[in-house]
Amino acid sequence: MKVAIVNLGQIVSGDWHAPFAAGDTIISEGDRITLVGTAAAAAVESADVVIDAGGMTAIPGLIDSHVHITFGDYTPRQRTVGYLESYLHGGITTAISASEVHVPGRPSDPEGIKALALAAQRCFATYRPAGMRVIAGSVILEPGLRRATSPSLPSWASRSPRPASARSRPRTTTCRWCARPKPRA
Repeated sequence: MKVAIVNLGQIVSGDWHAPFAAGDTIISEGDRITLVGTAAAAAVESADVVIDAGGMTAIPGLIDSHVHITFGDYTPRQRTVGYLESYLHGGITTAISASEVHVPGRPSDPEGIKALALAAQRCFATYRPAGMRVIAGSVILEPGLRRATSPSLPSWASRSPRPASARSRPRTTTCRWCARPKPRA
């Protein structure tokens, strides 16, 4: 399906070097944006759907890089169904899991931690609540979890040992949302 959004007052590009795009039209075909800017009348007329934005501003989807969801669109800590779907109302189209720490009965042994991370990653690989993209499968750092004990984890889940200069700093800080320790960046 081809969709044309016309009469935009401003188009925010998402590029901090050039934050605004010239023009007043966005055209998409299927799930891809094919034009941002000024469209020929024929391109707009050939669209299946034309939306008059009435001077509104269009922005790219936002990313929340620290969510604590579990499997599906539910968070046990907030006891909320439709947790991720409700984010779309605020413009968030991508969520990155800071790990599935709120799974009831969450394992703390290395094998359980690996299994939880892999299961979460696999679940959200094809599941997109209301179209939102979810990047899940973060490995929860627990005592006993070492690179040597985690050969089956993909490369994104393993990190090199910290350099000696970084070892004097505290290894964790506290997540402001859930008050659990999280690794220091």
